[in-house]
Amino acid sequence: MKNILLFYGGISAEHEVSCVSASYIETSLINAEYLVYPIYVDKKGTWHLQEKVNKIPSKNIINHAYIKAGKEKVLICGEKEISIDFAFSIIHGTFGEDGCIQGFFEFLNIPYAGAGVLTSSICMDKFYMRQVFAMHGIPQPEFVKLDKIDFEKDNEKQIEIILNKLNFPIFTKPCNMGSSVGVYKSKSKNDLKEFIKKSFIFDNKIICEQGHSVREIEISILGNYPFYETSEPGEIVPNHEFYSYEAKYLDENGAKLELPAKLSNEEKARIKELAKKAFQAVDGNGFARIDFFLVNKSNLLLINEINTLPGFTPISMFPKLWEISGKENITLIREIMKLGKERFENARKKTYSRVVT
Repeated sequence: MKNILLFYGGISAEHEVSCVSASYIETSLINAEYLVYPIYVDKKGTWHLQEKVNKIPSKNIINHAYIKAGKEKVLICGEKEISIDFAFSIIHGTFGEDGCIQGFFEFLNIPYAGAGVLTSSICMDKFYMRQVFAMHGIPQPEFVKLDKIDFEKDNEKQIEIILNKLNFPIFTKPCNMGSSVGVYKSKSKNDLKEFIKKSFIFDNKIICEQGHSVREIEISILGNYPFYETSEPGEIVPNHEFYSYEAKYLDENGAKLELPAKLSNEEKARIKELAKKAFQAVDGNGFARIDFFLVNKSNLLLINEINTLPGFTPISMFPKLWEISGKENITLIREIMKLGKERFENARKKTYSRVVT
């Protein structure tokens, strides 16, 4: 397994973050002695083969490429033909993190890194992810789902439904988005109306979620269902109102990272146990970052989300948490590749019988 296609960019609002993540992964793959062929996916969805990942989207060259599917899978770019051994997509957000590209790889019979189609789809959609958590008794913040069509028809009625269940502060979040894009914190009814409209810019379906005074704890996880390894937990201490997109990516002083988090052994054990339970609940495979809220007054542990394609930027928690847990980048990347190949091979061992009537 030598020739690796590294997909990055994409059509979502997380395009720029993906380019930065790809640069980090490219370096790790090269250091792990893989041959990397970066595929930049522009904002219209067109593929371009690159000599090297460029973190600045506009500096990636126009160099159209596509996959020729047959017994052997080959990347075609002009006169160049490259056999494909494995795919690693770091396209964050819609069409990259939601099961779409994973389904494409499955259809073409190409092994790939990370979670499968179902897990990716569930974890990308915050509403359905929360439904699965509820079915498995996993504690989480109270929330209300809101559809754009219902809000536009009668926004006062929808606001009333929300306020009958939730108290301020209330977070509004697009169901299908990541990196805190379109997430807002409301402290009043006027805020709520305004921020609901802003969240709807990114999705036609959002959740309104109960805010708490919390510590934000994150943990990384590796493994194929149902056996997992977890990192030490870390803590995000935002210098903004909350851990927003600006705090994550635009302000270099947007947050302080406590690595590892200052937690008791009992708290660490609870977080690790719940992380494994949550990843099992969504049939998790490969790798993910799992985010929790530790409520200040009650010490109640609530799950926030599972991110099946976490950031791999120099400041991203997923690789940093493994680093403090004793797993260097090369080892981490090799384990991710191994897990992807194992999941692929195990899935192909299944046999299906046709019922003849």
